[in-house]
Amino acid sequence: MFDLLTNILIWIIAVPVFIILFKAIPKDWFRVFGLVIFTALVAIIFANFRFVEDPIPKIVVDFLSFPFTLTGIILLLMVLNYWFRLKDLKIKSGEKVDNKNAVDKVNAVTRESLIILLIFAIATNNATSELFTCYLEQQGANAVEQSYRRPVRNLSEQELADFKLGIYDLFVVLAENPPYEPRIQEAVRLWNAADSQQKPLIILSGGRRTTYPPTKGYPCLIDPESENRSKEEVRTAIAGQTGIANTGGLRYDPRYEAYFTKPAETSTEALPKIDLTEADQMCAALTSLPNIAEIKQFIIIEPSGRSIRSSGDEISRLIKSMEKNRLLREDPRNSRRILAITSPIEATRTYLSFRNQDLNTSLTTATYPSDSRTDLSTQCPWPIGTRFDLKPKYFLFNAESFVRSERVWTEVKELIFYTLRFWLRPPLTDERPYFPKSAPPVT
Repeated sequence: MFDLLTNILIWIIAVPVFIILFKAIPKDWFRVFGLVIFTALVAIIFANFRFVEDPIPKIVVDFLSFPFTLTGIILLLMVLNYWFRLKDLKIKSGEKVDNKNAVDKVNAVTRESLIILLIFAIATNNATSELFTCYLEQQGANAVEQSYRRPVRNLSEQELADFKLGIYDLFVVLAENPPYEPRIQEAVRLWNAADSQQKPLIILSGGRRTTYPPTKGYPCLIDPESENRSKEEVRTAIAGQTGIANTGGLRYDPRYEAYFTKPAETSTEALPKIDLTEADQMCAALTSLPNIAEIKQFIIIEPSGRSIRSSGDEISRLIKSMEKNRLLREDPRNSRRILAITSPIEATRTYLSFRNQDLNTSLTTATYPSDSRTDLSTQCPWPIGTRFDLKPKYFLFNAESFVRSERVWTEVKELIFYTLRFWLRPPLTDERPYFPKSAPPVT
């Protein structure tokens, strides 16, 4: 219900604002505005296709979406300012001429130029960029807290005890917005801390290709066959020995489904090479860490999710596929405990994505210490922080602040797209059966 009321409130605010802007903005601007919106929709649609990763389509999409970056917005405003104000500016000379129209246009250009400079100053200022980042991190912290809420009445005593102890069935590590090394390290730390009899599986999700043309190879960057390495050894490194569980292979890779589900019916000589993705890079980084050789047999590669949203979709399909192939137990109650490891800024989007897929997911965040804050109330500017301090750096402007502001703006755009889901599907509500369903009555 909270999400429903939030969406309604957004529209209550948006409609009057749109009406005011419609009356205030010159009508010619609306043609450009409509063209920009249409361009955005085209870019969003194309961005969901895998071929967009190829260089030429990617350049086209980046070009179409450029006006929606901070740099693009500033340049677009400057171009529009010239196009509608100064392009046909005519100044008459003489003693008895009226240049009032030209003066009005110049004054309008001056005002709008100040607005453009103000946007640029806000984006490059240390204080505002840090405040924007802190805001998203605060929202991420709220999402983490929300993700740990469970309907206690639907949990058995054992499930409640396991939940309090932080026992999970699956870890999910997302590749979007590198560096992902801190997330891998956090997954390893939690995996090592888990009980030896209840080690969770680790899903590595990342579908972006690492090179173009795509590099062909074996999953997890497994060494190919050579004079000293047979193809049977490669197969064993991928899927383990035929008919023998836990023999050094991965837990699952959908690109080699038959080798995991019907090993006796597959040919070693036909073992294909595949396009390597970020998930394979993460797997190689994970298995190369010292003193955790046994972790490989707990790794599941998800090679299709190219964003947090698509990772949620693909992981949901992956789990259902593994249940169908009896590689995971069936879970009609949606009680499988999942821990998604993401960065602080993307935590809100991760929560929405996995919740929208009815995945029983908790969140934790991991990043480099230099890129995050351990205590938002003391390390962030007011009003996110509790203290109003004027630090000298808050009066400075630099390119790093602009980069942070650009990243925040990109994340805000993604969250706006999630809000627009109100048009496309029923809104999420607190009554939705997202968390574990109640156990069937005992007969």
